[in-house]
Amino acid sequence: RKRDSENPNSDLIALGEFQLDKIKSELVFQDKSWELTSKEADLLLLLYGNMNNIVERENILKKVWGDEGDYVGRTVDVFISKLRKKLESDPNVRIVNARGVGYKLIIAS
Repeated sequence: RKRDSENPNSDLIALGEFQLDKIKSELVFQDKSWELTSKEADLLLLLYGNMNNIVERENILKKVWGDEGDYVGRTVDVFISKLRKKLESDPNVRIVNARGVGYKLIIAS
């Protein structure tokens, strides 16, 4: 059997015990899967790309929502809450709040 690292699938990202399928916008954990909205997927990918670093709210709004202008003050918090619920199956994967600044994704090894 070939090791995964020898045949990496760039469409799949390991997030602790989760697999994030970038093409299907699907989060898979053992025998469960959750379909992500495009905004949830974009937000999770942004946090993943900046893992262990705080991503400022304004940066999140700009990168995920862009110029759509269809967001209100609590939009980021609502989407973070939705992602946290989906990620709660793995206690090693957390999105933490940097009070008044933004959020960061932490994946314990």
